[in-house]
Amino acid sequence: MYFVRTNLCNLRCKWCDTTYSFTGGTEEPVRSLIEECSKVWEDWICLTGGEPLLQRDAKEFVSSLTGMGKKILIETGGSLDIEPFTKYDGTVIDMDVKTPSSGEERSLKKENLEKLREFDYIKMVIQNEIDFSFALEFLKNNLVKCEVILQPAWGTPPDWLVNRVIENRLNVRVMLQMHKIIYGEKRGV
Repeated sequence: MYFVRTNLCNLRCKWCDTTYSFTGGTEEPVRSLIEECSKVWEDWICLTGGEPLLQRDAKEFVSSLTGMGKKILIETGGSLDIEPFTKYDGTVIDMDVKTPSSGEERSLKKENLEKLREFDYIKMVIQNEIDFSFALEFLKNNLVKCEVILQPAWGTPPDWLVNRVIENRLNVRVMLQMHKIIYGEKRGV
């Protein structure tokens, strides 16, 4: 997967590992990003942030690359409308549902839940028992038609979360932050 990280974010999660994306970066014309991505060998492009849906050219980026046969994973915080991006063949939405430890648990645009397709997925970062209880309530009170991933926050023991999932017989996946395990705090290039 080839990663395109955008700057700017409308949320301020307490455990964010990409605060450097809030400001700065370099302005790149969307046509040059499309050209660069069209030449990479990877079939998948990850559009991430910050919050990529804040980018004025995000639709053109996604439309152009899916039109070339690329598949786009769009990582979003779920606070902005995802519908325009669900209309492109070849997109998958990875939508964060923010838990209490993030400090942004009220940011979800609930209408987005209805717009998710069965091959999209919801991710919740779990730091503690409060977050886990939040996830249980969320799953109980919302019709979720796609896969759910629970991810231990960095520093949270993965076995604790796995055991809580098993004890509660949840039909979810637990996924670790592989980039942190492999690269630590090192920023990409």
